Amino acid sequence: MSPGVWDPGLQNERTQLAWQRTTLSGLVCGLVVARLLSSASLLLALVVGCAAVTITALLGWLTLRRYSTNQERLHTAAPLADARAHLGVTALLVVTGIGALVYALSR
Repeated sequence: MSPGVWDPGLQNERTQLAWQRTTLSGLVCGLVVARLLSSASLLLALVVGCAAVTITALLGWLTLRRYSTNQERLHTAAPLADARAHLGVTALLVVTGIGALVYALSR
């Protein structure tokens, strides 16, 4: 019995769960910053909140797609998925960070 290309462990599932936690944490941080910004600028708070929700929805879709793609590729020894989800997390952090910086400077 030779080991196949794919290890039957739960690596892909654990990675998907980690991406879900990261996405939800980013959404919560973005919405908290938007809530804090609402006292300084309602328009900026709406922009940061809408951007956080939009980026999170896109990131959630990317990670679900990444999971299914990697699940197929693990069984066929094909290269694993690209790093588009990493770009989504970076965008979410940048939007949240800029919003937090504006809030801190407006105090």
